[in-house]
Amino acid sequence: MNLLRVSRSVTALVLGSLGFFVTLVAVEQRANAATEPPLRLTSGADLPTLNPLLSNNWDLNILSELWHGFLLRTDARGQLVPDLATEVPTIANGGIARDGLAITYRLRTDARWHDGHPFTADDVVFSFRAVRNAKNNVVDRSGFDDIARAIALDAHTVRVTLAHRYTPAVATFFATGANAPYPILPAHLLATLPDLNRAAYNALPIGLGPYRVVRWDRGTRITLERDPHYFRGPAKIARIEIAAIPNPNTALTVFRSGGLDLFSITGLSGSAQSYATAKAVPHTVARANDKFDFDYVEFNVARAPLSELAVRRAIVQGVDRERIMTILAGELHRAGGTDRAPGSFAYDPAIQEPPFDLAAAKRTLDAAGWRQNGTYRTRGGTTLALEIAAPAGFPFFESFGVQMQSALRALGIDASLHLYPQSLLESPMQDGGILTGGKFDLTLSYWSPGNVNDHSYLFRCDERPPKGQNLSRVCDPAIDRDAAIELEATDPAREAAADRRIMRRVIDRAYTLYFGFERAGSVWRDDLHGIAPTPLGRTFWNAATWTRKGS
Repeated sequence: MNLLRVSRSVTALVLGSLGFFVTLVAVEQRANAATEPPLRLTSGADLPTLNPLLSNNWDLNILSELWHGFLLRTDARGQLVPDLATEVPTIANGGIARDGLAITYRLRTDARWHDGHPFTADDVVFSFRAVRNAKNNVVDRSGFDDIARAIALDAHTVRVTLAHRYTPAVATFFATGANAPYPILPAHLLATLPDLNRAAYNALPIGLGPYRVVRWDRGTRITLERDPHYFRGPAKIARIEIAAIPNPNTALTVFRSGGLDLFSITGLSGSAQSYATAKAVPHTVARANDKFDFDYVEFNVARAPLSELAVRRAIVQGVDRERIMTILAGELHRAGGTDRAPGSFAYDPAIQEPPFDLAAAKRTLDAAGWRQNGTYRTRGGTTLALEIAAPAGFPFFESFGVQMQSALRALGIDASLHLYPQSLLESPMQDGGILTGGKFDLTLSYWSPGNVNDHSYLFRCDERPPKGQNLSRVCDPAIDRDAAIELEATDPAREAAADRRIMRRVIDRAYTLYFGFERAGSVWRDDLHGIAPTPLGRTFWNAATWTRKGS
């Protein structure tokens, strides 16, 4: 008898049996997943794309963490922690060069794309190139334009060399704490395309996150299934369904009827009454937490009459910000007259916008020659008139527009409210976007700065559309000088001092009107465990570990 042949036969029998057993387990797991109820979430509207590189939609930014991977992510405190990188680069661990001009990322070796292809340094290098590709409709290239080159040192190490120091680099490059969080994209699927603007990938992405997108019914829902090969282990909950519900009142109704498992609302998505109503639903857990997000009115300073300093100053003086936000947001609003919350980087309580003073505002307009003539003010036969742009279908924004109309008319300003589909309002400049195209006078915005200290990208000359997020089209040499100091500073005190000078200049020139900070109210079913809202508003940062009682 050939013992070698017998040994091989026994081995084959054992392995065959093991393979059969594994197959049975996999079949059983899929069957169990099919019978488990999905985690039911909502987006505020139908998402414009599933690729955050091409949109700054807030719902997309936070939901995409479910299916996309990043070099770094943020934890419950809003601090950077490793994701696809194995550590957060610092000078101490050798990840950042002492001159600040090079960053080295060491990558995980056990991550795979949802299609099974290995994740490597090539994907990271390609992703840097995709952001920098002028043909891609990238919303904001802050920091990425400062890169001299990004190269793969080996299959799992990437070095990024900067043309000059950029202080927020680590917090900006493919990190969920960035002001515009971009994910790592698959080189093996996208590298041959001239641009990504119309890629089929944008509707059915292959990612590195805990869940994979299996279906997107536009305008209705996105269906996700856990990726069994996720490098941190399969998510505890098998499926997620994200329903597109643009109206927060409708979302509240669906939550109360049992059709959603999580209801979240912030100062700009609904009222405190909505939060109170959701909290009253039986068998739920509620939490309200402070966020770094700030609310502000953007003035289009590139066109009259807001190109005139006196008009801007009068509006800042003459709009009762606290009254409006207390009416609309209640306990989900925190007062504030800058973009820095107490306790945050560069916060200075002495730097605040001037308080509400309607009489002083009227005197400012009188001195500028805008005289009250009946209902509205005129000068040289021209009526002082402004257009307020807001997204249609969002009750809070529409109500805010009405409140602003009333406040401006009290100043003698003829204010008209224009409601646009959100897709048109926020479209890239190349696609005729209202905000990026400068087709407005003022609009209410909110901004999540993440854990990036620099906010100058909202006002720098080089960040005006289509290059960035300076929708106000401010171009002020004083701001640019201090921004250059802040962005290259190695001393935190020097960085903070430059930041404070920028804010003083913004307030002195009345480039914007700050409306304070947001609080997020979240309510979820009490059979869900592990939910931990963060000050960055990234509710799904740990969704792979959430559990449902009985699942």
